[in-house]
Amino acid sequence: MKALVLSDIHGMLEKLQKATKLIHNGGVGLVILLGDITQMGGGKQAREVVEALKPAKVLGFPGNFETAAVQKELERQGISLHGKKEKIGQFTLVGFGGGLWDNPGQFLFSEQEIRETLERLIRGEENAVLLTHLPAYGTKLDLAHSGKHIGSKSVRKIIEGHKPRLHLCGHCHEGIGEERVGRTLSINVGAVKDGNALLLELNGELKWRRIKL
Repeated sequence: MKALVLSDIHGMLEKLQKATKLIHNGGVGLVILLGDITQMGGGKQAREVVEALKPAKVLGFPGNFETAAVQKELERQGISLHGKKEKIGQFTLVGFGGGLWDNPGQFLFSEQEIRETLERLIRGEENAVLLTHLPAYGTKLDLAHSGKHIGSKSVRKIIEGHKPRLHLCGHCHEGIGEERVGRTLSINVGAVKDGNALLLELNGELKWRRIKL
């Protein structure tokens, strides 16, 4: 299956025009949303994004700059990957959205909750693709313009301990790039609001390439 991975849309629907062309003409059957679908919007705004991406199957979770209403809408539609996992072919997508306590936003969690939830989901999964809003802490992928690392130590521990086949994240717009965390390639997809996205092939082996929207 060909998947389109999008992060940090922040409600900018006009940036999704090329994405819809890929869905209709480029064989994209799955869209993965890595959080900050809206800019502190509610269920209506989240629904508009999901509708714009049909008829592709959509899976995803809120980011830190989301309200609880966004998660409620994703759950209502049966497309939430927050604290869940889903089989796509031979791969298992393992997801966790939101940001860290004491950080900006509303959809926030403690490091302990992130670690315990992901540990439960990923344990025993040999072909896991880890999907989080937060990057792994202490990488170039979570390094903000301020010089501060804004990622999650728990995400890093899960990657190092369970060695997923791939890790995809967003959140830190300026951290777009790739870095090995242990044996796993971790990719900050970059922000849709800046025209960034990623195409992912889930056909026996994992292949990916960046695209501009």
